[in-house]
Amino acid sequence: MYLKRNVNFMLLVLVLTILVGTIAITTYFQSTYKDVSEDLKEKEEQLEVLSSNFTIKLRELNRTFSELTLKQLDKEKLDQLYTDLTKEKERLDGELTVTKEKLTQTIGELQEKQAELSDANYKLLLQENEILDLRAKVENQLATIKSRNDAIKSLERQLCDEKVAQGKTC
Repeated sequence: MYLKRNVNFMLLVLVLTILVGTIAITTYFQSTYKDVSEDLKEKEEQLEVLSSNFTIKLRELNRTFSELTLKQLDKEKLDQLYTDLTKEKERLDGELTVTKEKLTQTIGELQEKQAELSDANYKLLLQENEILDLRAKVENQLATIKSRNDAIKSLERQLCDEKVAQGKTC
């Protein structure tokens, strides 16, 4: 019986030891689980904050990328416009140079024509003066012719009168 009692006692001590060990292990694991659970909640909150920050930063990055793309397109358009305007300016400068040369040539021709016109006007004035002089001479000659014709008629009448006086017919 001693052995039986001893075995029961040992079994009781063993059961109590297992029970105390199980309670100690359960308490330890519960405490550790609670700490791990709190750490997990804390890490989850941090992860949510990081995820939110990441989403915000991603939106900002996308917006910045869109703005950059838009600015790049604007720059390309402005570069193309500048190139087009430069070509147009060069073309217009060429046309302006040609037009200036034509203007200079036309001004030279105009000056020549004005000189010719001035010479022609001078010649015309000389010719008009000459015409006036010639008209005056013609009028003088006509007056002389008229007076001589009158003198001839007068002489013819005198001759006729003398012929009639001599008995001849005129």
